Amino acid sequence: MTDDSEASRRLWLVAISWFVAVDALGFQLRGALLPELQREFTVSESLLGLVAPAGTLGFLVVLLVFGAVAGRVDLRKTMLAGVVSVGLAIATIGFAPTFGVFLVALLVRGILTGLFRGVDRPVLSHLYPDARGRVFNLYDLAWAAGASAGPVLAIVALRLGNWRYAYALLAVSLIPVALIILRLDLDDIAGNERPLRRDELAALLRRPEILGAAAVMMLSGGIEGGLFTWLPYYATQTLPQDVASLTLSVFLVAYVPARLLYSRLAERVGYLPLVITLTALAIPVAAITFRYLDGYAFVAGIAVFGFLWAGVFPTVAAFSIEAAPAYSGPVNAVATGATYLGTGLVPVVMGVVADEFDIGLSMQLLTVLVVGTVLLLLATKSATAAARAGSTRSDA
Repeated sequence: MTDDSEASRRLWLVAISWFVAVDALGFQLRGALLPELQREFTVSESLLGLVAPAGTLGFLVVLLVFGAVAGRVDLRKTMLAGVVSVGLAIATIGFAPTFGVFLVALLVRGILTGLFRGVDRPVLSHLYPDARGRVFNLYDLAWAAGASAGPVLAIVALRLGNWRYAYALLAVSLIPVALIILRLDLDDIAGNERPLRRDELAALLRRPEILGAAAVMMLSGGIEGGLFTWLPYYATQTLPQDVASLTLSVFLVAYVPARLLYSRLAERVGYLPLVITLTALAIPVAAITFRYLDGYAFVAGIAVFGFLWAGVFPTVAAFSIEAAPAYSGPVNAVATGATYLGTGLVPVVMGVVADEFDIGLSMQLLTVLVVGTVLLLLATKSATAAARAGSTRSDA
């Protein structure tokens, strides 16, 4: 690979990671600003509850669609259109005169974000075919860094006098991403992403690497969704409110050094061995943290659990795409869809359990999901080995 090609690859990684960090920052910013939005727009809590789905549903649908057709679209133009349009949508959010306009702008922003996020991981997959685990962990490190900074940006904007400053900063921060993409091309990977035909979809979904990864992603997404939703609330049982509200940030901050470490280990250790080790270690940590720890010891337990769990999503995503790299877009769409399915379902189940019994029992469900994740990973490893052995015998 020439020096120019290597420099281009790194710039693509910087641009994509930058966008993902800004996207995650905005994602976590919404919840932190809810009290201020309620005061300014004078709306009920039920209307405030529309903020999360308004920003997520459209994003997920478009991400799935564009991921599925990644082999049929111009990847560079799609990403450039996504960056520019998302920046304009974020600016609209910051200038929203009414809560209705705010919600519509959030919906549009989510839809437009799906343009970029539907193809960004496939682009990295083709740019770094020999280092998907390393690059995906760096990609998700950027997400974690942005997400953990969201509440901080909200606090800074409010201290400066207006929540709208936060969205102004987000909109401006996307300009460098657009400028970088304008000067780059994807000629080196042209044709690497194959269009997916309908008759190929069923065969793709039957592959144990992809089916197993999707099942793992659903449980992993459920665990993260449960913590994103219920962790601060549960922490208020034994911690002051201001400390409890920071527990989610502690969990996310632990992702940053963890993913940096796993970006170095993924290619050396192997994708499944690394994730199986991390999730197996997470079982006793989850069992002790969610059953026996409280107060500041609980915060420490959450940090350790976050450090271990940080490697699951990016490394399993790399494993699934490695199975069918020519269809990185559709495989990524399946993995992401499964993740969001778990993220949406598990918090609801936890809420029902908390209502019928108590929040402590609800949090212990997460340990059950961790055990389930390990079992699914072991089953996926076994099924993959069997399928590859069968393929080898057929070729012999």
